[in-house]
Amino acid sequence: MALKIELEGYKPGIAKFLAQKWNGSADIDMLIQRNQDGYYLSGLNQWGPEKNWHTLTNMSVDNEQLTGQVDEWLVDSLLSQENRVRFLIQIRDKQNESYTDSGVVNIGKTVFPSSALNTQQSDAIEEDKIEPDEIVSNFTESDSKAPSESAVPQTEMPVAEEENQVIAEPEVEIEAAPEPELEPEPAITPEEVSTPQPVKSKSKKGIIILIFITLLVLAGLSVAAWYFFFSKDQSPLTATMNSQCDVTTANNNDLSFIQQCLQSKPDTDAIIEIINQAKQANKCNIAQRLYANQSLLNAKIALLYAKEYDEKFYQDNQCFKVDKGTAIYWYETSLNNDPNNVLAKERLAELQK
Repeated sequence: MALKIELEGYKPGIAKFLAQKWNGSADIDMLIQRNQDGYYLSGLNQWGPEKNWHTLTNMSVDNEQLTGQVDEWLVDSLLSQENRVRFLIQIRDKQNESYTDSGVVNIGKTVFPSSALNTQQSDAIEEDKIEPDEIVSNFTESDSKAPSESAVPQTEMPVAEEENQVIAEPEVEIEAAPEPELEPEPAITPEEVSTPQPVKSKSKKGIIILIFITLLVLAGLSVAAWYFFFSKDQSPLTATMNSQCDVTTANNNDLSFIQQCLQSKPDTDAIIEIINQAKQANKCNIAQRLYANQSLLNAKIALLYAKEYDEKFYQDNQCFKVDKGTAIYWYETSLNNDPNNVLAKERLAELQK
């Protein structure tokens, strides 16, 4: 059963810890994992790939609610991360180590890092130095300056002067064909009248231009056909896989390989294919890191990541094992980016029973 874990503000660097639906004792260990890269908290602002359990003291349990206080080693470490990073906390009962449970931590808006204490003290000192008359004066001055400081200069857009001008087409003078000289002969029959020479010249030029245009169209169609039947065979995924994202070329520096691959901006389907190839090649670190990195903003990848740990969809492999808490974590991450995902909702409700 997934825990509902919350941190509420108490003092800068100190927060109230609450875990609901806890069925163990108050003697606990805690494991903190971030979804950015799957790393675990080992100390103050220190994260690594190895699991590190932290013993919490002065905790209490009342009506399935585990409560206590946590100080800056946890508060500062969580608040120093980016806003989109989420954290999974696993709790282990030290009196019964076979019993563990987990949940995604919800950090309240009243939780502040320890550095906020110094800020509050310095603000208080500055306030003691300001006389009441100065406060009124400063307030008045700031109000009078606000409109001018917030005014945004407007940039005049150039007006197209020639927008409505009419371009006069050059007049083409057509020379009339010279009239044939008539000899004093009998009347000329219609069969004997020939077409003037200039007209024949224009007719030939029109035919040549038509043939040229037809050849251009045929050439364009040929290029389009070649692109459709041959170039399309090399999809962006194939091109990407043959360069920076080819798992077979990955050396021991998995992080460098992932960075180079993501620089080529592969699409979602390409990333999923890279993860599958990494799993088949037992390059588990690459698969896990790509999953964790891309699941933050990609609901489809987060859903697939959750299914790697979900017993209902699990397929035996070297890189992932069934873990209900981790599956819940990534289902929730998927729903954050796609709240209408029906499968994620159904599996989350089932796993949280």
